[in-house]
Amino acid sequence: MTKKQIDLLDGEGYQIRKINNPKYYDPFLKTLKDNTHINKHTENAVLIAYNFGSNFHKNLMKKIQHQHNKKNGIEYFTLIARLFIIKDILNNMKNKRLANKINKCL
Repeated sequence: MTKKQIDLLDGEGYQIRKINNPKYYDPFLKTLKDNTHINKHTENAVLIAYNFGSNFHKNLMKKIQHQHNKKNGIEYFTLIARLFIIKDILNNMKNKRLANKINKCL
């Protein structure tokens, strides 16, 4: 094993992901863009909540997704709630550059 490979392992031999690498989130951002192009905005909101939101955000998005799936669409006030939740998550992210990239994908 090379020194570079060893540097990517933690003390127990697990690989450490380099989340500070600018390309680390590229697949996630591509998924958001692809979903936006095929009108899967609720799926994007769920992905964002599960990856960056609190448990409160996750629970709200679960309920919104359930309602969306049950009614095969989304009501106006639920749409407003979904937008507010995403805005809240993005505004509270520490990585503002990533938050801006996510927002551009929506």
